[in-house]
Amino acid sequence: MTAGRDVAGPSVAGLSAAGLSAAGLSEAGWGAAGSALEPAALVAELGELAGRWRLGAGGLDLARLTPEQALRLAMRLSVRLGTDVRVPDVLRGGSLPELVERAASWIPGGSAGVPVPLSHGQQRFLLDETLAPGQDDNHVILAYRLSGPLDPEALTIAYGDVVERHPILRTIHYWDDEGAPLQRVLAPNRPPLPLTSPRPAADLCADWWDQPFDLEEHPPLRARLTQLSPDSWLLCLSMHHIVFDGRSELILLEDLGTAYAARTEGRAPGWPPVPGYHHYAQWEHDMVEHWASRDLPFWRDLLATDPPPLLPTPPDQAPRHEHEITLDPGTVGELSAAVRARGAVPLASVLYGTARALGRVFGADRLNLATIASGRFESVFNSVIGCFVNPVVLPFDSVRDGRPEDRVEETARLTLRALRHARTPYDRLVRSLRPGAARPPLYEVMVALQAPLEAGTFGGTGIVVDPVRVRAPRASAPLVVEVEPQPDGGWSVAARWREDVVDERSGRAVVSEVADLLTGLRAP
Repeated sequence: MTAGRDVAGPSVAGLSAAGLSAAGLSEAGWGAAGSALEPAALVAELGELAGRWRLGAGGLDLARLTPEQALRLAMRLSVRLGTDVRVPDVLRGGSLPELVERAASWIPGGSAGVPVPLSHGQQRFLLDETLAPGQDDNHVILAYRLSGPLDPEALTIAYGDVVERHPILRTIHYWDDEGAPLQRVLAPNRPPLPLTSPRPAADLCADWWDQPFDLEEHPPLRARLTQLSPDSWLLCLSMHHIVFDGRSELILLEDLGTAYAARTEGRAPGWPPVPGYHHYAQWEHDMVEHWASRDLPFWRDLLATDPPPLLPTPPDQAPRHEHEITLDPGTVGELSAAVRARGAVPLASVLYGTARALGRVFGADRLNLATIASGRFESVFNSVIGCFVNPVVLPFDSVRDGRPEDRVEETARLTLRALRHARTPYDRLVRSLRPGAARPPLYEVMVALQAPLEAGTFGGTGIVVDPVRVRAPRASAPLVVEVEPQPDGGWSVAARWREDVVDERSGRAVVSEVADLLTGLRAP
């Protein structure tokens, strides 16, 4: 038993009736905002959580917790009480009963509409939308074919359940009178899921590309449903990246399926509460300078010199072109074995493959590439919808030289080192490395290895869900290389580019070069 175990069930005599009543709570229950817990039960729950940590012979002292430990307590209290408990609130010290009493006396938090800061990623998107509204690269359009005896009324109610569960889907984003970027969660409502005339996914979503979101007035979320045949439906969703990332799609589908299954049985979904994205934004706001003090020396050393420009950087956006090559499952199995034999990760093969391809196609020797860190470093945010991703910049030298297997191994070591320092938001990094200077961007080409999104069913109901890709007509980024695992185990290797930056021949050549390197990797 660890030293912290003795705090699992302390006395709650210190929890005053005044502190409970101030939050609209009583000792009989903890109100509708959280689960029905008596004060003693909530303190015991927090004590059990804290008891997993090795806290030393002196037992639990809140002031001695790490920020990450304090975050877990703060998020547990936040979802139980329907308030916003921050890490500094926990680290003020005292006992668990005192912490619960303090939290119970506060007014409800972000879910009641109290403005909180934007995360740094959200700030980038809000600034983009302010300066150049409606960029396709910032617009997420998703489509799913639903096969089976769908109940559209149950799906509409389930859609509302998901919006209520995740406050970010009903959040507005704005600049206040002093120019500070803020977000405010609106009260839960039941958003419509309009039923439209049957059309293919691209046609059903086409007008959305030309309808910028008004982030200051409305949550950036739209939806449509159409029936293609008696047992075939098409669900389309439109969101801004300020509220959504790749991991969020997996969470949304899982929660929508859970809610749909419950609603077809005439009940509400019985899921546990989760934090809101505004909790993460506040956590980042509190911690960003601490992260920067640790990360910035690494990045200053790694990115000390700029490579020569690779591509022109025109403003706005332009028509988008793309090219794709599919690798079969057997080829993917061989390259995965080769990568594992080198102690590397698949992303490293895609990164070096892209670096070499750019060197061969554009005659470059030195260049920077960016990839994406998930940003979900704390497990308490694993089930939260929102924009957590953070660009990570990697330098490459002599990209056309060396054995590919050796260069992949080298890239894997570089990637792992960089990801250990990926907490500091990208814009904070840019401000440090580019202080007021008209220097080239840190990177020009983005590389992504997507998580697999497989066909499945809605909560075991028998409704089969298949993703349908909807291509954006325009692009802002000069060039993006993307690998997406397929349901059969193969890979789609693709590039998309602006037609005014990359010509068709060069874009296709980049994809071919990446695919050639991947198919040529062999285990030692």
